[in-house]
Parts: sequence; structure tokens; C-alpha cells
Amino acid sequence: MIRHHYTLEHIAREVAARYCGATLVEAWTQEKYTVAMVFAVNDELRTIMIDTTPDGGSISEQPQLRRARSNTRDVFRPLWNTPLALVTKHPDDRVISLWFSDHQVHCEFFSSGNGNVVSVRDGMILEALRDTSERCDTTFSVNAPSSIPLWEQQSLTAQQALARSPLQLGPWYAEEVCRRAGVDPSTHVSDLSPTQRDQCSTIAEQVRTTCLSTRSFYVLTRGDARLLSLCELQSWTASEKLSSALEATTYLLRERYRIEHLRSKRATALRTLTNDVQRAQRTLAALNSDGVRDARSERYRMWADTLLSYPQQHERDRTTITLVGPNGDDISIPLNPAHSIIENATRLYDKARSAETAALHREQRIPELQRKINELEERIAKIEQADTIRDIEASSPQRMNTQTHDPRDEAGGRFRVFVIDEQHTLYVGKSAANNDELTMRFAKQNDWWLHARGSAGSHAVLRGVDADRIPKPVLEKAAAITAYYSQARNASWVSVVYTQRKNVRKPKGANVGAVVLEREQTVMVKPSIPS
Repeated sequence: MIRHHYTLEHIAREVAARYCGATLVEAWTQEKYTVAMVFAVNDELRTIMIDTTPDGGSISEQPQLRRARSNTRDVFRPLWNTPLALVTKHPDDRVISLWFSDHQVHCEFFSSGNGNVVSVRDGMILEALRDTSERCDTTFSVNAPSSIPLWEQQSLTAQQALARSPLQLGPWYAEEVCRRAGVDPSTHVSDLSPTQRDQCSTIAEQVRTTCLSTRSFYVLTRGDARLLSLCELQSWTASEKLSSALEATTYLLRERYRIEHLRSKRATALRTLTNDVQRAQRTLAALNSDGVRDARSERYRMWADTLLSYPQQHERDRTTITLVGPNGDDISIPLNPAHSIIENATRLYDKARSAETAALHREQRIPELQRKINELEERIAKIEQADTIRDIEASSPQRMNTQTHDPRDEAGGRFRVFVIDEQHTLYVGKSAANNDELTMRFAKQNDWWLHARGSAGSHAVLRGVDADRIPKPVLEKAAAITAYYSQARNASWVSVVYTQRKNVRKPKGANVGAVVLEREQTVMVKPSIPS
């Protein structure tokens, strides 16, 4: 519920407390639903990311977000170099407003892809993130969504009535009210007793008061679903409790990304393994059907023996011949008219031997195939239960015949590999030339690059960071390893610089392993290889 009325109230308060008085340095967009607004706060640049995507809708703080060199455009230029005076949440709708001296930026967190960010002056929209032609030069207004007085519409369920009431509870808080009142959320209003209605009304007011006054923000879990709530909900499990709405929103978005990434990895691995199982099962079925035809070799040999008893061995141009078999019965034997009787007998002996060899091969392959199917099914079961990307990769198809390689080594052994945690992997160069290969060819633009400041040593590339900054525990471990593989290994403390790969370049004619950084940050660590 990151764009619920109550959550947006808290976010507006936090943004006001942190940014009122700060000067807007620039604002830009790279996607049609998002705007980055960079503020100067006490000589530090901080970024507010406004996200109005249909499945998102949030404001999050991004202290170290950097603007890409291309594929971005400036927005709201008249507001640049202007201090932020006020931040409010509209009382009737999901709109957060940033107030400048004579302009306002209204962030509309509407669902169904209707979110937008607009700048307004004197009540008129001057610029819009989306639907520019329709919104610009029109009057900005907020039409409060229609709400239904509580218990007035008898055909609604108790949950629906609470969710749509002027209390602005929404479905999840409405469900919680029903559970606390001991009422089935699907019970219709017409079936509620006066006592149940009064109890639900009282608890609804309590929940609303708790949500608006809380200083705790919960990330709740139910299966793969994650939910941001301002109070604990009975049908959900609290996985995280934070003291900041902005931090809780950022954490939730990362968790949702992680889960979606995990789900995508699982689906890909399961699809491949399922196809492998189906192919093996088809082969097994074919081999079993061949087993029914095991009598072919005996029949071919009997036909060949019978043909050799025919006196005209060199006779040709016959497609079939009827002779007396070993049991005294007449048997019809198919022939190749291009071959003589004796040549047909020789071919039948060959076919008999081939059928015997095939039967022996089949007997050997059937148990091997069954073992393979069992192994694949075990891998499928493990992937279905896997909680981390690493667990999925350990059982994924590409691991079946490459057990000697680390599952996270995308470089195939070219560099030192350190698995920091289930998401982050550090690659460390082995020589000056290897450093060049690691930095200039292997590293991706959004990977993080590390090196001991002022000391010769290995380049290091951290992969798996899905946010604008490295989590502190991951950064400290990666920096400690980087310092360990430098000439400052024996120092008590080492300064390690880090930046994204896109900020690293190699000047023309530079020595092997030499690079230039366009921007950097530092961290002090003790050189070590953490356990």
C-alpha cells in the first residue's frame, strides 16, 4: 500500500521535514512515469525519485543517484535554483504537492496507469510528465473520488463498505477491521447486526488513528507477496519494521524487485527442466515400445534359416515367397526383388543381429533414462522450494554437467570470485592485463568498480547491486577484499575508492591496468577476506 492515503500522508511529512528549505538543482526524466528531482541539502546533493508507474506509485529517496549521460530530458526548468517551501498531501485524493515560491509540482499517484506529475502556476498546468497536449494550459483541479457513507449500501460486503467509506481505509485495512471485530469480511451489510456495525465503526476509527499517528512502518509478507502497512495485519507476517516511510518504501520496492527476479529465474529454470523431463519420458516410452518388438530378431533369423532351405538360392525378382516353416506351417516371407534368395537371407541375418544389439542397448538405456528423469524431477522440486537465486542456480540446467564451477562465476574462472551473499558477487583481477579485461570488457555499465586508493593492486567489480547505492555490509566486505589484493594488504586501514563502471574510462595510450575515474567515493576498511 505504498500509495495509500495514510502512507502518502507520512511520506509528505518526511519529505517536508528533510527537504523544506532545500534548493532544487535540477529535475529530469528517463522514463515516462518517473521524475528525478535533485536538491542541495546542506552542501549534499540528494535525489527524490517520483514514480507514478501503474504497478508502483511512490516517492523514494536516492542520495547517490546519478543522471545518465544520454536518454534523459530536463523537466520543470522554471523551478530550478528555487527553494522548496512546503510539502503537503491533498486531503481528498492521492496527490502530494511540492510548493515552491510561485510554482507547485503535484504528484498524482493514481492507479490504472493514470499517474502523472505536473507543474502548476496560478492554477494553470504549465508542464506535464505525461499526456502533455491534454493537460497543459488547463486548470489544475482534484476531484475527490466518490465515497459511500458507511453501512448505507446494503448490497456491499462489510469489507467493501469499510474500504469505500469516507475513512479511506482501502481493502487491506478494511479486512483487518473486520478480523479484529470478529466479522467475516465477505458478510453483506444487510446481514450485519447493529452491534457488529458499531463494533466495526469503532475499530475502523482506531485503525485510522493508529495508521496516521504511527512511527513504525511494517513490510508484511504472505507467500511471495509483500505489503507496506502502517500497522500489523492478522493475515500477514511482519518481516521488517522500519522507522521511516521513505526507507520502508525503498525497502519494499527492492523486495518486490528481488522476488520478481527470483520468480523469473525460477520460471526459466523450471521451463528448461520440464522440457528435459518430457524429452526423456518420450524416449523412455519409445524404448519400452521397442521392448514389445523384441521378437523381431527371432523372426528374422527363422525367416533367414527357412530361405536357406529353398533350392533356388539365386532366384530374383520376387517380392514375397511362401515356404514351409520349422513347425510345418506355411509362412510368407517378404523379399527385396533386387536381391537373390541368399542375399535376402543374409540381410535378414543382419537385421536379426541389429535387433539383438538394439535390445541390449535398450536394456542399458532404460535404467539410465529413469535415473536421469528422477534427477531432473528432484531438481524441479528443489527449484520450486528455493528461496534464493543461488539455490535456483545450484539446481538449474546449466549446473548439471558443470559441478566443478562456482554457480556465480559468470567469467568462467578468468578472475577471482567471491560470493558476498545470495545477490552480490565480487570479481577481482589477477594481473594488470587481467584488470583491463575485468574493467573494460567484463564489467557492465551499472556494476560497481573498486580499487585501493594510492596503492597498486587488483581491480574489483561488484555485480548484483540493484539500487543506486551499495548496501553497507556488502560494501564493507567487497572493499576489504579489494584492499587485501593490493600492496596495502598489511596496513591497518586502507582507503578504497568505488564508483559505477560507467564512471571509469581508459585514456588512449594509458599503461596496462591504468584507468581514470570521473567521480568516486571512498570507504575505510581493514584488508581481509571475510568468512
